[in-house]
Amino acid sequence: MRVASRLVFLALACVASTAATAASDDARLEIVLMRHGVRSPTKPAATYVDYARGTWPEWPVAPGQLTAHGRDGMRSIGKQLHRLVVADGAMGKGCPASSSLVVVGDSTPRNRDSSVALLAGMTPGCDIGYLATDGDTNNPLFHFRKDENDDDDGTAAPVKPPVALAELQSLLLDCAGSSCADAAKRGGKRLLPTDTGKAMKLAGTLSENLMLAYAEGMPMNLVAFGRGDGVLLGRLIALHNAQFEATKKAMPAAARAGSNLVAHIAATFDAALGKKPSVEPLVTSKRGVVVLVGHDTNLANVAGVLGLDWHDPKRPDDYPPGGAIVLSLVTHEGHDAIRIRSLMPDMDQLRANHFDGMKAQPVRIAGCRLVGECTVEEFRAMVEHGVDTTRVDAALPPMVQTTGRALSRSL
Repeated sequence: MRVASRLVFLALACVASTAATAASDDARLEIVLMRHGVRSPTKPAATYVDYARGTWPEWPVAPGQLTAHGRDGMRSIGKQLHRLVVADGAMGKGCPASSSLVVVGDSTPRNRDSSVALLAGMTPGCDIGYLATDGDTNNPLFHFRKDENDDDDGTAAPVKPPVALAELQSLLLDCAGSSCADAAKRGGKRLLPTDTGKAMKLAGTLSENLMLAYAEGMPMNLVAFGRGDGVLLGRLIALHNAQFEATKKAMPAAARAGSNLVAHIAATFDAALGKKPSVEPLVTSKRGVVVLVGHDTNLANVAGVLGLDWHDPKRPDDYPPGGAIVLSLVTHEGHDAIRIRSLMPDMDQLRANHFDGMKAQPVRIAGCRLVGECTVEEFRAMVEHGVDTTRVDAALPPMVQTTGRALSRSL
């Protein structure tokens, strides 16, 4: 989504009516799309050693795996999510029946581990499992094609490099401005690529890796080579946002990757509303909660397809570990509506694994009159406009229960 569009959304947020959460509203069915918890970088530190003066931190797990800190964080986020869906009325306080909660995790180990931890927080002491494809079989809900990587693919770039790109270069080589070239030469290091597309691809990955070390709770002398703090990392994560804006959220790339997931989400709401969907719904229940434990790319893809914007300057990372969007079928003022909110932790909450201050916020939606809420007709129009039907499988992928008692998709 272009920067101009974001500015329009921000302006609309100031003048449009915002959908308030009224006590009388009835949230019947909620679909939560979230990113897995804090993980290690997906590639070894040696991959990036030539770009930095200093040592990249050692991680306690293999590349791309959920850490113990990340597991604890997902458990705590699960508690917060439980409070939210109970307050909304979509689920009861006690152990849920299979008709009340379904969790679907992607097949990667970090997503499986995140699903287990989330359920431990949402349903402590309950015999609840999650659904996933068998083994490491690709799940087309999260990756429509197996060759579409979820981490740092894509080389598109903004027209003008963000200011933070130069700030990242200064941090990496402990230099300033034009002196960075000399610093690289003296230290036998490499500058960021001169090609903006390649530079942004690398910068998006490096800025996230720096953020992850902070979110992991590593000592500050190991974070950003001991040369940065949370405020600086908040500015640098804008590079990851910008890279995703250009390669994951922008259309038609978002539709290519995200149409299948959006189509099945929309079908789930249609089934709950008594309309026969054109593709298989995630569940056929008219009440309950579905949680999809995916990736930051899934959040960006769905945002692009549906025209969503939840950027908050006070919480600069648009796709943090454990971050989620919550799509709810509600009865509001006597009418059915689709409410869309973000539930995003900030970097300090992730670092401390303390999420009491994490609150659901209404999302700006391009095709809807209200901030955070669409009529059923507006939502269907957004889906029809954004979904590429050639990138949709009518059937859900075969999924099996991985732990606990059986969960039924039919609810």
